[in-house]
Amino acid sequence: MTWMDSFDTAALRRETERAMRLPLGLASPLWLAFGAAASAGVAWWWMSRMGRPFNIEAKMGSALAAPEGLLDVSPGKATKAPVIEETVLDVAPSEPAPVEAAPLEPAPLEPAPVVLADDDLTLLVGVGPKLAAALAERGVTRFAQMAAWTEDELAAMDTALNLRGRAHRDKWIAQAKAFIEKA
Repeated sequence: MTWMDSFDTAALRRETERAMRLPLGLASPLWLAFGAAASAGVAWWWMSRMGRPFNIEAKMGSALAAPEGLLDVSPGKATKAPVIEETVLDVAPSEPAPVEAAPLEPAPLEPAPVVLADDDLTLLVGVGPKLAAALAERGVTRFAQMAAWTEDELAAMDTALNLRGRAHRDKWIAQAKAFIEKA
């Protein structure tokens, strides 16, 4: 046990007593960082609440509402509201002047012009919004127009729109005829 004898027990005892007197919280600098962060969080919370407008009357609720018949409700100053008497005049309603009604003749009905709404060409398989817009630029807006196409017209439209055979593969003419039959 010679190695234990080499320790200065008096110095060890002094250092231990000194360490025990020092509060442990001050020994770590992390407590300072935590305190600063917590203080900043509390300050932000209060400042964000203080910046919000609020309706104090709504917060107070009925505490500010005056009881019926009282004007001033502050302590020692409660007074009755003055009673206002209403005077009601009895006035007979006047008779309205007779109005002579002219005989109404119905306006001649003109047939409304027939306006065909454009069909939604995006319902066809292979036709998206951009392709429908390109077809509309070329005057194709209805299923009936597409159903009346011949194979040559379909091929010409396919070439004009650079579809590489999509119109034929997706069978636009057959689809257009199916939509016409549904309607």
